[in-house]
Amino acid sequence: MAVPDADVIIIGSGAGGGAAAWALTRLGARVLLLEAGPEYDPHADYRLDRDDWKVTGFPAKVPTAGRQTHAPLQKLEDRWSDLRSWNRLYGKSVVSDRRMFLRYDHVVGLGGSTLHFTGEAHRLNPASMRMKTKFCVAGDWPLTYAELEPYYAEVERIIGVAGPPEGSGRPRAEPFPLPAHPLSYATQRLAGGCAELGLTFVPNALAALSQPYDDRPPCNYCGNCTRGCPRLDKSSVDITFIRRAQETGRLEIHTLSPVVRLETRSSDQVTRVVYTDEAGITRHATAQAVIVACGAVETPRLLLNSSGVMPS
Repeated sequence: MAVPDADVIIIGSGAGGGAAAWALTRLGARVLLLEAGPEYDPHADYRLDRDDWKVTGFPAKVPTAGRQTHAPLQKLEDRWSDLRSWNRLYGKSVVSDRRMFLRYDHVVGLGGSTLHFTGEAHRLNPASMRMKTKFCVAGDWPLTYAELEPYYAEVERIIGVAGPPEGSGRPRAEPFPLPAHPLSYATQRLAGGCAELGLTFVPNALAALSQPYDDRPPCNYCGNCTRGCPRLDKSSVDITFIRRAQETGRLEIHTLSPVVRLETRSSDQVTRVVYTDEAGITRHATAQAVIVACGAVETPRLLLNSSGVMPS
C-alpha cells in the first residue's frame, strides 16, 4: 500500500484552513496545505509606503474580477423600503427593485481573504445561535455558545484581539488579550450622540494590535487594512496560524496549486486529491483525511466538480 503524502490534506489557506493547519500540526499531524494562489510578502508586496498608494487597492497577484458570476438577486419588497441604506448626499444605495451585487470580494493567496479584511473579530451573538427557539425562524445551532466560548478565547489569544472589557452582549470567561483601541475623534462624537439618546455604545473587537504583542507592533491607525498591512499589526492568517503551524515543522505548503477534483470511492471516502502545481503539471496526493476550506464559492465548485465516483 502506498504511503500517504500526509496525515491530513487541507485545501484552502484562509481563516478556516489556516486555523485547521495550526490545530492539527500542534497535535502532531503531518499536514499538506494546498493553496490555489501565491504567497504574499507583507514588506515587499503591500504598497502603503508608495506615493501612489491611494490609487492602488489590494495588490492582487491573481485577478478576481469576473472569476464568478451570479444569478439575479431577490426582489426588494416595498413594505421594507424604509430600511434601505441611504445617505444624504447620494440618496438610496440601491435604486432598483432588486438587491445589488457588487462582487465576490476575496483574495486568492496564502492567508485567503484575511489578507485584506478589516480586522473585525466578533463573536456570534448567543441569540443568533437559537433562532428557532427564540424567534421561530431558521434553525438552532447544534452547539451552544457556552461550548464554543473556550475556543473563541483561544483564537483571540493566538491572533491578538483587542476589545472592551464588557458590554458586547457576548459572555466571556476571560478578558480580551488586548485593550480596546482608543476612539477616534469622529467616533467619540458618535459615542456622545448615542449617550444623549440613551443608546449603548461599545467599541468593536478587532484582530489588530492595540499594544505590542506576539513580537509585532501596534496599529498605527492608517485606516488601510484592506490594502494589506505591511506592519504586521493586523492579524491575518499567514502571520498567525500558518506561521505557528510552520514552526512545528509538520506543515508542507504548496502555493499556486489549485485543486481540480476529489476522487472518491462508493463509500464517499476521498481516495485522492488531484491538483495542478506551479508548473501546470497534474499531481495527486493522498491522506487519511481531507479538509475542504476553499470559501463560500470555491468549496461548492470543487465538490460539484468531484461528483463522479471511482470504482471500488
